Order: sequence, then C-alpha cells, then structure tokens
Amino acid sequence: MSNPLTLNDSDLSVIDAKNAEQRLYDYYGLKPVFHYIRDKKRGIKIRVCEIGTGDPVLIVPGNTGDSFPFVPLIAELRRKRILAFNRPGGGLSEGLNHLETDFRQLAVDTLTLVLDHFAIEKLPIISHSMGSHWSLWFALDKPERVEKLILLGVPGNVLQCKPPFVLRLAAVRGINKKLFDKITPKSVESSLKGMTFMGHSQQTLQALPEAMKECYYYFPRLPHYRESSLSLMEATNTLLGSKKNIRINADELKAINQKVLLVWGSNDPFGSVKTAEKIAAVLPDARLEIIRGGGHLTWLDDTVKCGELTQAFLDQAAYQ
Repeated sequence: MSNPLTLNDSDLSVIDAKNAEQRLYDYYGLKPVFHYIRDKKRGIKIRVCEIGTGDPVLIVPGNTGDSFPFVPLIAELRRKRILAFNRPGGGLSEGLNHLETDFRQLAVDTLTLVLDHFAIEKLPIISHSMGSHWSLWFALDKPERVEKLILLGVPGNVLQCKPPFVLRLAAVRGINKKLFDKITPKSVESSLKGMTFMGHSQQTLQALPEAMKECYYYFPRLPHYRESSLSLMEATNTLLGSKKNIRINADELKAINQKVLLVWGSNDPFGSVKTAEKIAAVLPDARLEIIRGGGHLTWLDDTVKCGELTQAFLDQAAYQ
C-alpha cells in the first residue's frame, strides 16, 4: 500500500489554493460542487469538481493532476455535466508516492472508483497528457465504461511522444528535487513563466486571467505536491524518455475500439504533428485536428475552437 500524503483543510496552503481556484471559477461564471471519494485501498481522498447539468462527461487532467487549467474549456461546454476529476497529488486530491504503487492499476482503479461513486456505467472522457494515458489504459481495460475519447494535447507516453528534456530531468533522483525547487514560481507574476517551454505564446499567457496565475502559484505549494509529482516522473520516465512498461505501443492503440478525437497543438513540445498523424493512423477510429500555434495545453491557445470541436464530437453533430 502507498503511504498517503494527506491534506489538512486548516492548512494555509490548502486555503490559498482553494481560494485561488474559486476565484477562477467565479471569473468564468461557474458554480462547482466538490466531492471527495475515499480510495480505501490506498488510504487517500480523491477530489472531483462537478459543474453543470446534462449528460455526464469525465475530465482527466494531465501534468501533476490539477483540473483547474481546464476551467476555460469547461466554460465552453455549458450543456454538459462535467466531472473534473483530479489525479492523486493534484487539484486537492490527496497524494501518494507513485513509486510504491502499480501505476496502471492505480489509473484503472481510480477511474472505476469515480464512475462507481456517481453510479455512471459509461461516459465520454476528455483528457490531457498523462490524463490521456490514464484514459487510454482505462479504455483498454474497461472498454464497456468508455463511450468515446477526446485527447487534448499530446497524450503521455504514446509511441514516440516524450516530455521535453527539462521534464525528463525531473525523473533523475537527486537532480529532480533541486529542479523542482528552482522552477517553482516565486511570485504570482512569474507563475506562468514555465509555460513557455510547453509551447505557449506570450500572447496566450498574457490573456489568461489573474486567477489562473494564482492557481499556478499556489497549487505547487501544497504539502503533498512535491513528492507526488516527482515520484510520478520517476515512475514513468527516464532521462531518455518513457519507461518501457509505461509506454503505450501501436498494438495497444489498435485495440482501442472507441471513437477518438485528437486535438493537437502544432507547437506542442511533447510530440510533432507527424507523430500526431501516426497515432491517428494507428487508432481504428480517430479524427485529428491541429491547433496552429497551439502548445501542450491546446485549449488555452484557442479556447473557442477547442470548445467547438469538443462539443461537436460529444454531440456527434459533425461526425455522422
């Protein structure tokens, strides 16, 4: 069993993160309801933000597991009941040492737990980066529970995809702790500086609301964040790229029987457009859309277009 990294609601860092996130929801006129689901097997609580009404859709975030970067896109999906799940260690879900758990089993167990909690048999999944990796594993292991997949940005550890060099350094023990401390933003004003190596333009970053900057400042200061995020990188990557037992290969992609929408930024440093085309060609039923000039968090660069593509795919209006 993994050692839980719990959170205390009276901790000032937790209060600061919650307040920043609430300001972000307020900015976009969203009213979330927060659910905490107990993972008894691992002794941690999983946080889910429920927004809106209509058919349910699950969001599985990438990076460290925070769902707050998805808020601008959620605001575009007004006709859906969004369940924005936060992976362990991110988004005020409690954390764990990823080196002490079976990573694939963690993914499948956790998504199963979320669907069971809301008594949902099957639903579409919107995901990003490592969240897309989790969603592909879930679609392979529990295909009866996944209606369709929307993969925003380069999915983690698929075919030739790999993190930029600076993130692969985060997989090297010893170096990674110093790196984490160095890149953790020292002020709200500098909180988005690290997003430039994710392929995002200054124009995109400057247009983001102040509350988004505050989230990027306060969430890395949560007490469980450092160990959860660094152990995640160690569990999944080496200095050269993805670990063999983590990478999703072509044969596994061929076994994905759901419809898939890939929305890929042309400036995404995790994988080229040519790699996107290879992945789309291997998947049995996939559509690829390129966001020109888009970075890794594609919807931040063109929120309206990503929202339209996502909504159309969910409704099937443009895909009959």
